[in-house]
Amino acid sequence: MTVHLNACLKIPKKLYNSTGRELRRALFSLKQIFQDDKDLVHEFVMAEGLTCLIKVGAEADQNYQNYILRALGQIMLYVDGMNGLIGHNETVQWLYTLVGSKFRLVVKTALKLLLVFVEYTESNAPLLIQAVNTVDTKQGCKPWSNAMEILDEKDGMDTELLVYAMTLINKTLAVLPDQDTFYDVVDSLEEQGMEAVAKKHVNRKGTDLDLVEQFNIYEVSVCSVCFSIRHRLNDLENENEKGCSSQDSSVTSLTSRISTLEVRRQACEDNMKKLEVDNQGSVRAVAEKFGDLVKGLVSPHEVEHSGKEKQQSQEKPLPAPSPTPPKKESDHIWDQLMATPRELRIKELDFTDLGEEDDVDILDVGNVIGSSDLTPPPPPPPFLPSLPPPPPLFGCPPPPPIPGMMMPPPPPFLASVPPLHLRSPQLKPPLFQKKKKTIRLFWNEVRPIDWQYSNHKRCRESLWFKLDPVKLDTAKLENLFETKSKELPKTATDGKRQEIIVLDSKRSNAINIGLTVLPPPRTIKTAILNFDEYALSKEGIEKILTMIPTEEETQKIQEAQLANPDTPLGSAEQFLLILSSISELSARLQLWAFKMDYDALEKEVAEPLQDLKEGMDQLEKNKTLCYILSTLLAIGNFLNGTNAKGFELSYLEKVPEVKDTVHKQSLLHHVCSLVVEKSPESSDLYSEIGAITRSAKVDFDQLQENLCQMERRCKASWDHLKVIAKHEMRPALKQRMSDFLKDCAERIIILKIVHRRIINRFHSFLLFLGHPPYSIREVSIHRFSKILSEFALEYRTTRERVLQQKQKRANHRERNKTRGKMITEVSECLSSVEPE
Repeated sequence: MTVHLNACLKIPKKLYNSTGRELRRALFSLKQIFQDDKDLVHEFVMAEGLTCLIKVGAEADQNYQNYILRALGQIMLYVDGMNGLIGHNETVQWLYTLVGSKFRLVVKTALKLLLVFVEYTESNAPLLIQAVNTVDTKQGCKPWSNAMEILDEKDGMDTELLVYAMTLINKTLAVLPDQDTFYDVVDSLEEQGMEAVAKKHVNRKGTDLDLVEQFNIYEVSVCSVCFSIRHRLNDLENENEKGCSSQDSSVTSLTSRISTLEVRRQACEDNMKKLEVDNQGSVRAVAEKFGDLVKGLVSPHEVEHSGKEKQQSQEKPLPAPSPTPPKKESDHIWDQLMATPRELRIKELDFTDLGEEDDVDILDVGNVIGSSDLTPPPPPPPFLPSLPPPPPLFGCPPPPPIPGMMMPPPPPFLASVPPLHLRSPQLKPPLFQKKKKTIRLFWNEVRPIDWQYSNHKRCRESLWFKLDPVKLDTAKLENLFETKSKELPKTATDGKRQEIIVLDSKRSNAINIGLTVLPPPRTIKTAILNFDEYALSKEGIEKILTMIPTEEETQKIQEAQLANPDTPLGSAEQFLLILSSISELSARLQLWAFKMDYDALEKEVAEPLQDLKEGMDQLEKNKTLCYILSTLLAIGNFLNGTNAKGFELSYLEKVPEVKDTVHKQSLLHHVCSLVVEKSPESSDLYSEIGAITRSAKVDFDQLQENLCQMERRCKASWDHLKVIAKHEMRPALKQRMSDFLKDCAERIIILKIVHRRIINRFHSFLLFLGHPPYSIREVSIHRFSKILSEFALEYRTTRERVLQQKQKRANHRERNKTRGKMITEVSECLSSVEPE
């Protein structure tokens, strides 16, 4: 205790006496100091450390303030630190002052710390109100002016800060102990234009949904209080009219409150009715759509109001459904092509092995519904009584705190609570008995015991049933991976022609620059009309698409030419005039661009699908991968003391990082050594899964979007061709373009079938690997392939090193047979082994 006290007394003294680089290092290390020794927090608070941080932070720049905020965040993680903050309102005042900072990171961190402070316990909300009033009174501003400046975007604040600021206001209003304080806060916000700010953000297109949700929460809380005021006012008016002076003053006070909230109440009613039409007429419904802030919370008023609205909506007749728009000609052509069966081939790529059984996603099959693995793990048990209750629904008065209740620990800062797993009812004894404590492998175990997919062609049996057991030298492993105390690493010290110019300079310069890479303007018109691929390249078409003149530009150029017939047009104006003379210019260019893009687009979709299909076959048939997984499973079961049947392959990315505690060699090195020793015929793995390596470089979500875009562009090209054909177009050219689009449509339909079947096959493959069904749709193909590819590369490198070491030891043994021996000794040895 004496050592801690001396250390904590030294910290404020050092901060007061340090400047420049020394002060920066001291502030930067504060968070780590408190994180390493939690007992220091109490002593630091008792030694007036919070006052020291505020004084240093008030005179420091933004970087030093960020270091101090990091340290405060660590202090607030402990009960002693949070209690110190509760008893030191100057710290809360300083945090609120930083909300008005010009630096985004400082504002963001300060808002987060204030949110943690308010959410810790309901009694902290009045302390925040006190701090806000103190700071803004000293500055001659209205309360909450710093937060309103953020919401009003005076300094161009970003959306994240807006959400944090509005959340802080809502959290504070939700836990205020009395209505008078609630009225004061709302009045102050309304006087500073909260209504206009809310309308501006809610009605703006593209507003962040989280921000809209917070404004809706604020609206509902204000309206709910307005309803309670009216109810209370009616009760007071119905009482004995003789009433004492206190009753008269209460009525007068309530009347003044209603005058400020009446407009907001009416607006909120309209908003709630509008939301009800969309089946979103409650706070909880809005929250479920945009987030889980109020999960499990329902107020009596919400239930009553939503019930009445629902009854009214049921009594009203439903509006007649709007007539479906008629299909375009391109849609009819597309439907006809889809109805025609075709072979699954794209040029040299063969997908014919994808049968009709791949049309069915195994995750949608009926027998999966009954599988115990389909449902996610059970939720964590309810919180203990010692934890603080959840915040009440917005606008409802909170219940009084339980007297004598122990102060709970604060919520973690910027961290999520780890899920609590329920213990299984029956625990099997471990396969191995250990005498020493070893490190653990934190993999996700798979349980392919009750296999539900025995009738499926591609996953009748899980991969883990096919693995052969591996015998281990448990004594060696126990010694290598024995748990030892870690040592903290030591840180190292440290004469210009007259022309008609109509366009603005920026537009004119862009066109003139583009003309330098295009053919002469006189040939461009002919090339576009004839779809001449030799005259214009793909890049040229894309460049012209950015130059298409508007009607206004064309009109200005023509008027200027009529007004000055003897003056030539500028090069940019002349080029736009030529483009404007081409009928259906945009449709021609879009159709032509699709024609020149199609082969590349098709290749970008088809080849990765072929690689994924081949990659799954390579992994399924790879014996080396089975050797590796069975060895790793055996080692993991020994180290963990479990009988796991398998593990999720996502753990493979952590295998090179786990090291033994004796030689500091990776777990991958020991796995590789065992595989090479027990299965010398095994390969380096990496050279046998080339398709997976190629798949790791592809974003399959983007691939799906590209495929949908190809379909949209193809249908749009049919419409473009129909429009162009109304003007002069040679029959041969029209027939050529029509045949091209029909061929493209057929190939796109094939690609969509192939994509659907390969994705379904990938789901079946993940089941084969032991993944639980409920998480399969969340598995990214790109990440899955990347994990396996990177592991295989690491394995190949490690295997080469193991083989080199093995060969080196063999050479050393051979060398020792003759090292230091005489010729006679060697000849005697040779004669003794010669056959008689």
